[in-house]
Amino acid sequence: MPNFSQLRVLTDDFPASFRFYRDVLGLPPQEGHDPAGPYGCFKLGDGSTDIALFERGAMAAALGVAGDNGYATAGFGSVLVIRVDDVDAAHAAAVAAGADSLTTPADQPGWGTRVAHLRAPEGTVVEFCSW
Repeated sequence: MPNFSQLRVLTDDFPASFRFYRDVLGLPPQEGHDPAGPYGCFKLGDGSTDIALFERGAMAAALGVAGDNGYATAGFGSVLVIRVDDVDAAHAAAVAAGADSLTTPADQPGWGTRVAHLRAPEGTVVEFCSW
């Protein structure tokens, strides 16, 4: 069964966003996450979910769409991350049901995960992940 894992907010000004979530909202950042970016997590509640910040260009590069092609700039605002047992099966089922695939399942060694990405009708990126 899929589990909510993370809402990843994409940002063009990582340091300002990091300060906002940490200092204005009072969310504690995970240990070791650099306020300079490009990635940082803030745990919520019992710690099983989090809000993450990710530089928009870094996310575009991870999707293989770096550059000004509509995805790297205004095209993405957030990523809904859903943890699944089998990324390949979840991706195949979603595509078979009509989802727009952005990336096919692939290992992300730097993240320690296997991921695939879809685009929801309103433009949100949906990431299936397992680790």
